[in-house]
Amino acid sequence: MRSINVERSMPVSRSAVWAVLADFPNIAQWNTGVTKSFSTSEEIEGPGATRHCDLAPTGTLEETVVGWEPNDKLVVRIDSTTRLPIQTGEVTFSLSGEGDQTTTGVDYVYHTKWGMLGRLMGPMLDNQLRRGFNGFLADLEKAALSG
Repeated sequence: MRSINVERSMPVSRSAVWAVLADFPNIAQWNTGVTKSFSTSEEIEGPGATRHCDLAPTGTLEETVVGWEPNDKLVVRIDSTTRLPIQTGEVTFSLSGEGDQTTTGVDYVYHTKWGMLGRLMGPMLDNQLRRGFNGFLADLEKAALSG
C-alpha cells in the first residue's frame, strides 16, 4: 500500500468547493484529467453513488462514494482501473477554513498492480499522482470560483 497527500488553499468558501465535489457524476465538466464521466448508479450523491471516468490520456476508473460529510469530507473508493498501474485505492477530500478561504486536502491510499514491478514503480507513481492531484486541486479551485 502506498499513500500521498497534497493540499491547496483556495480563496473561495467551503460550500462552493463542496458544491463542485458533490456533483459526483460530472467531474469531467471541470477536471482536465477526466475526459468523460457518468453515473453508474441510481444514486448521484452520498454513500453508494458510483461513477465511471475516462482519464486523459488513457485509462478508466470505476469509483464509489464511501464517505459523505457535506462541506467537510468526501471519501471515494477506486474499485477498479484499466490501463493504469493502480489496482484499488481510496481518496479522501477534506475541507477546512472559514469565510472565503478553504483549505482542501487530498489523502490518497492505493495498491499497485503487477506485483514486484508495481512496487518498484511506486516512487515514480507517487510523483505522478502528486502532480495529478495538484492539477485536480487547481481545476477544483477554478470551478468553485466560477460557481
